[in-house]
Amino acid sequence: MKVNDVIQKCEKDLTWEDLVDLVANHNRQVDLLFAEKQTDEDGYLSWDAENWTSVDGKRFIRSYSLEGRTLSDFSGYNKYDMKGYFKPETAKEIRLN
Repeated sequence: MKVNDVIQKCEKDLTWEDLVDLVANHNRQVDLLFAEKQTDEDGYLSWDAENWTSVDGKRFIRSYSLEGRTLSDFSGYNKYDMKGYFKPETAKEIRLN
């Protein structure tokens, strides 16, 4: 996947595993920007961007934004949950901060 590294000011070709490793072990944040608005299964929350960070390399936090505004909602995951929820391949743009 093509990833725009904002810190190093370059484009990288990284795998899903590379991105999870950078978040978990290298204190980086991954921003996923979507072409269309996403909605949860209950219709409660809508967003067009996700920010993924790690607390301690084992716990991950996903925060949400809609039209440039950060939402107060967030979700917590463990490393085993990542396969089901961290989906950078669905984003139109991936940024590494």
